[in-house]
Amino acid sequence: MYKKPRLAAVLALAGALTLTGCGMNATTVAQAPSVPSASATASGAPEMGAMDSMGSMESMIHIQDGMFHNPKPLPPGATVTVMNMEASTVEIVADDSSSFKLTVAAGGVANFQAPKKAGLYPFHSTTGGMKGVLTVQSQGPSEAAKMVCADVAKEGVRDILSLSELPKTSENWDGKIFSCTYPLAEGTFVMEVTESASDAEAGALAEKMAGSAKAAPIKGLANLGLPGYQSDSGTVIFAKDNMTLHVDATALSSAVGPDRVTPSKFAYEMATTILGCWTAHH
Repeated sequence: MYKKPRLAAVLALAGALTLTGCGMNATTVAQAPSVPSASATASGAPEMGAMDSMGSMESMIHIQDGMFHNPKPLPPGATVTVMNMEASTVEIVADDSSSFKLTVAAGGVANFQAPKKAGLYPFHSTTGGMKGVLTVQSQGPSEAAKMVCADVAKEGVRDILSLSELPKTSENWDGKIFSCTYPLAEGTFVMEVTESASDAEAGALAEKMAGSAKAAPIKGLANLGLPGYQSDSGTVIFAKDNMTLHVDATALSSAVGPDRVTPSKFAYEMATTILGCWTAHH
């Protein structure tokens, strides 16, 4: 029988969002981007024998004709090679000033480690006005993101709606957003998680989504100390670390389950279920 969550449980979530009972390893969800040493310098044209240590051409940033030629999307933490075909030294700095910075001598090659969070990392040269973008794309969603399709989420839906079995779901991962769709008799219900490059980016995305959905900020204890937004139509959005959780129950009936829960209430309770399964990042 479905029971509404007690206030004490909500306060516990606000104090420490842990993975207890959620079937996940108790590891930190988000990690700070890797910051290589302040400068990595290489000089001299590369010899043929050295090409093996450079990595594939797809993971290489070419500097030629006064332009950056961007590599294809790379997995988090991958080695990025920079080949400078110009006649002068080039210093590359990430626009966020912290993800990477390196100096490559004329005709030289240097390497750095890509950030460990998926996202877009614009960068520029300190002279010459060159600009580029490094795309870091996860090979798969994080364990935290996949919680929206895990048994604990399905059990929440089953209990609220008093279903006889766990609901069927379909999932999708596009390299940055993991979504889980619940085709229910009451309507289609969707939860998705966007993994951003930084906590700030996740917060900004949550605010942007809220504007599009006309969702107002959640105030008081109900926001669990996080950026949270809720609409009367059934949208709930939260930002937690570098992840943005978007719960969409707008397609559900006006009242669902034996307790006649509104889509907005349903979305909020499912959102707090997921938040309760995410490790707090300190």
